[in-house]
Amino acid sequence: MPKDIPTPRFEKTVVEDNLSDGYWIQALDVNGNGRPDLVTSGLAEGHVAWYENPSWDKHAIATFPKPVSLDAADIDNDGNTDLVICHDYGNCMFNCGPEDGKISWLRNPGSFGNGDTWHTHFIGDRIATHRLKLGHFTQTDNLELLALPVVGPQGGPDAVHKPVRITLYTPPDDLLNASEWPEQVIDESRYRIIHHARVGDYPVQESAETDTLLIASEEGVSWFGYDGNGSWQQTVFDAGEVTQVDNTGFKGSGNVDVGRVGEDPCAYMAAVEPFHGNTVSVYTKMSDGTLTDARWKRTVLDVFGDPNDAGEGAGHHVITGDFDGDGDDEFLVALRGPWPWRGVYYYKAVDISDAMFVKKRISTESAARIAVADFTGDGRLDFATTGYYTPGYFLCENPQVAVFTNQIGS
Repeated sequence: MPKDIPTPRFEKTVVEDNLSDGYWIQALDVNGNGRPDLVTSGLAEGHVAWYENPSWDKHAIATFPKPVSLDAADIDNDGNTDLVICHDYGNCMFNCGPEDGKISWLRNPGSFGNGDTWHTHFIGDRIATHRLKLGHFTQTDNLELLALPVVGPQGGPDAVHKPVRITLYTPPDDLLNASEWPEQVIDESRYRIIHHARVGDYPVQESAETDTLLIASEEGVSWFGYDGNGSWQQTVFDAGEVTQVDNTGFKGSGNVDVGRVGEDPCAYMAAVEPFHGNTVSVYTKMSDGTLTDARWKRTVLDVFGDPNDAGEGAGHHVITGDFDGDGDDEFLVALRGPWPWRGVYYYKAVDISDAMFVKKRISTESAARIAVADFTGDGRLDFATTGYYTPGYFLCENPQVAVFTNQIGS
């Protein structure tokens, strides 16, 4: 690598291996001691657990039929970080029935080590809910929840490329005794195969304070948010990967995150494309402006192997962060496998105006998703991964949870 770019170095610690599950991983402070822990789940056995930093002792949270994703926040305002989770997903995206797709929240007990139970509270039904996002989407006073399905509400194979039903849930006043949360369908025409959404303060106008989203879907990469006047707006930046659809059945984008360079907090977007795709792309600005005002150019950086017989590639997640501490964001890409398309790749911008990046593989184990946080407290961003072990999609060898501590410059 060029001399003026620090070599990415990360030291691996295996938290647990020989697992029989693996899909989701997220960093959050579960026990409130100021250190980020890890929460994981998988669809094979349905166990949700957390690993306590720094010992990485494992604690059970709950078990669900096929939990897919989760998000975290202090839902009941008691000072502890709670979870929302979508579960009872169905067999797969091609075989979800109208009865499949449940959403619940789990109350953090606030005490640990005595078998304290995370009580489950039902939120609602939404077929094939694939991603959940907590935030302040229409107002800033109370927390809200967005449910983002991966297929249309009809269910079955015909629903895969039909518009999904995005739903907004509002916590009721009596959280602990409510039978469900009030819901409102906010969009059921603009999106298909939503695989990822990133929440941020991307305003419709400079004075806006609500959260909006970057969405990776069959439509490509887009911005989606509430305009403050009763309607939801969309800006499509690019159609994403469209050259493989005749062979794979998938197009658009699968994952997206936004990167800072210098003083620009939205200097580029990094993506893995399309759904479960093999292509790493970056979107850079062709004109000055904010996220929604600028014109964007798509550049393909890498193609990791050919799609398999199901039309899927090795890529599954992308996430940005300033790992080398120079003020600019790098990004990491998770590859689930098979070998050699497996592990985590680190990308560093060399010339953002010309979409030039250099890369290095920094882990070799299957990675379904990446969680980024300062796990050691030394002021540097570390990351953690979980292997991809999901029946019907891909089963990696020796699924493991691992933490990679930042050694850049050491």
